[in-house]
Amino acid sequence: MRRLGMLFLLLAALAVALSSCVPLVEETAGEAQQVYATFYPFYALTALVADGIEPLRVACLTQPQDGCLRDYALSEWDLYLLMGADLVVAGGRGLESFESTLQSLGDGGPAVALTSYNYELYNQEDDTEISEESSHLEGANPHLYMSIDGAKYIIEGVALALSQLYPQYSEQILSNMDAADARLDELGAEMRSIAANAAGKRAILMNETLVYLAEDLSLEIAGQYDRESGEPLYEGDVDNCLDALAAMDAQVVLIEKQAPAATVETLREAGYTVALIDVLSTLRADQGAEAYFTAQLENAQAIAEAFAQAEETN
Repeated sequence: MRRLGMLFLLLAALAVALSSCVPLVEETAGEAQQVYATFYPFYALTALVADGIEPLRVACLTQPQDGCLRDYALSEWDLYLLMGADLVVAGGRGLESFESTLQSLGDGGPAVALTSYNYELYNQEDDTEISEESSHLEGANPHLYMSIDGAKYIIEGVALALSQLYPQYSEQILSNMDAADARLDELGAEMRSIAANAAGKRAILMNETLVYLAEDLSLEIAGQYDRESGEPLYEGDVDNCLDALAAMDAQVVLIEKQAPAATVETLREAGYTVALIDVLSTLRADQGAEAYFTAQLENAQAIAEAFAQAEETN
């Protein structure tokens, strides 16, 4: 296990943003503490860190989402749940459109752990150029949970936040963090082995979340066609899309698995081999943390099969 002193030095580097986070020791010992994660990937990673610590009740705030997570707006029910929360685990960096709302809940609201700060995100060099009129598809890409190293960073941030808030459980929290890190290392190695045939080969991305997965598997990103998760290509967009893809000079296209069937069929009819990828937004909390690992392995398999099919076609 990593030494506690080193981990708390890391806390400053990670810049885990905590509000209202007075450590709760004797008065909360054995009492249930409600921890919400904003979206499923954060739920899964938080559940790994809190595993076996009965008083820490981890739940997912939101339901499965077909659309882009960046578009999600808090409902009245979400706000009601938050008022009973002790901690909210979020990504930050523009992933939650409601980050400012979380931070504004004040002393009566939960502590907030923003777990992606101080990590160098994809396209981060454009982070300061985005205005309110800009598309949220521009600038730094906050979907860090799709990366194995990113997931490990998030887990460390969660562990440090929980250890600060609940020092009485810190030993178990840090032990769980180490175990989760090891599992993620194994997951990454298995994914690279499964998709070894794809390493160094060109792929087109049709969902912004897929950049991290493509980089993890050493794909060459031929280009990215920006569109919202789950959104169809409308009649006026089809020709423009196909023209853009043709200029990228690649045969394999990666797209989210909830993409409309008509869009996927259009791509296949145009001669592309399509890999349907789980971008982890449609998973449910009742599937547990294991669904994160299963989905990522299936993603690697889908990519491997797509490149094998493309080679057969050629």
